[in-house]
Amino acid sequence: MHISDGVLPTWVLAVGWILTIILLGISVLWAKRQTNDLTEKVPQVAVVTAALFVACMFKIPMPPTSLHLMLAGLAGILLGPIAFVCVFISLLLQAILLQFGGITVLGVNSLLMGIPALAGYLVFMALSKTKLPSWFNGAATSFIAVTITTILLGIIFYVSGIDFGSLNAMLDRVENIPVLSTIADVLQSTPGLLTFFMIFLMNVPLMLAEAVISAFIIPFIEKVKPEMLERYRTDKGEA
Repeated sequence: MHISDGVLPTWVLAVGWILTIILLGISVLWAKRQTNDLTEKVPQVAVVTAALFVACMFKIPMPPTSLHLMLAGLAGILLGPIAFVCVFISLLLQAILLQFGGITVLGVNSLLMGIPALAGYLVFMALSKTKLPSWFNGAATSFIAVTITTILLGIIFYVSGIDFGSLNAMLDRVENIPVLSTIADVLQSTPGLLTFFMIFLMNVPLMLAEAVISAFIIPFIEKVKPEMLERYRTDKGEA
């Protein structure tokens, strides 16, 4: 989900940085309203940031390109609002140490993963008030988080006026799949919608992979470190 430097126009990069700075402030203030001492969150933020950093190294082959794990939804579940800060730090380290993405595009990349992380927190909060099992709540949250990232990626490409680089190669791969090829043919006259469809199709394996990971991790955390999910149990009890 990393967009590299030099791909997007300057005005999109500028908007990305402005929105990221605003959301960093909002996430910190939001987190402060939930706890008086943010220093208590430092160990959790450090661990999750490290997990996000390492996750980008695990790639899922999806010819003609590949995808890497994000874990944005899981970060939102575990950290709450401060997850946006965690995502920003992780992406900054990846840009500096691994040359993933870049500094100028850091704002946009932070939005791509940070907004889904915040959404993941809200989605899991809502699902926790139901009688659905925690593994399902975790899986659904991560699936939705990746879906949001996919939609944001399509919007950014569309407003930037650039074509998705792997579009033609993806079209070739769905030629022999009747349902998918039919949808692609219908959308051919609208390049923007076709780009959205192909990006979504390419990210389906990532949605499923992250859903499975969260389905295992959330019940595990409930058993070994239940205090990390305390806010959800409290809200559910009050509901």
